Amino acid sequence: MTHTSNHLNGCHDCNMKFNGFDTLSELQLNTFKDSHCKVEYRKGETIIKQGARCSNLVCIKSGYVKMHVEGLGGKSVIVKVLKPGDFIISPGIFDDNKNHFSASAITDVNTCLISIEAFRKVFHDNDNFAESVLKHNHQLMQTLYHQLINLSHKKMTGRVADTLLYLSKEVYESNTFYTTLSRQDMADLSSVSKESLIRILKDFKDSGIVVVEGNQFKIQALNTLQNISKVG
Repeated sequence: MTHTSNHLNGCHDCNMKFNGFDTLSELQLNTFKDSHCKVEYRKGETIIKQGARCSNLVCIKSGYVKMHVEGLGGKSVIVKVLKPGDFIISPGIFDDNKNHFSASAITDVNTCLISIEAFRKVFHDNDNFAESVLKHNHQLMQTLYHQLINLSHKKMTGRVADTLLYLSKEVYESNTFYTTLSRQDMADLSSVSKESLIRILKDFKDSGIVVVEGNQFKIQALNTLQNISKVG
């Protein structure tokens, strides 16, 4: 069950460093403080719904979130896995004011929600903060382009290799990691079926490339996995 609280310390006292927030003045931090509330989401809950109106800047304080695009027939493609220190702002805020992706809690998640009105005010008043937000959305577009190229040109083994490398480098920052992503989530991140993902992981395990024990992964042959990623 989602839990909401407005009783928070000021943004100045937050121990989580969000990209671009260090450029904010005292007045701008207070603008965020006056509009925000703390929201806790349980594993599996929807944080942002594709097609809904943009309403908040979502700052992730703890837990992991999947950003995914919902297609026809209920199929979903995971674009990115977000972790503490990341924030979510839909590109639709600059266009049609709609969310063009969904975001769901992979684990229990603690967030701070900042109103769109407060965000817009600070965005227009602070060039450095605006630049950091535009860079953030540009990186998201690069991720989408990268996934489109992989889907068009890489075989399934290359896409699964990309997923393991992405989780290792970008999300968990270790060649040994435990993930709360389900096998279906990993398949959606790789744009393959769940059955294909399981088969390819078994092949990687049997070849000594990756040790897999439940949701615990250890990349043993990093160079081999990188070569599989390159050749697709």
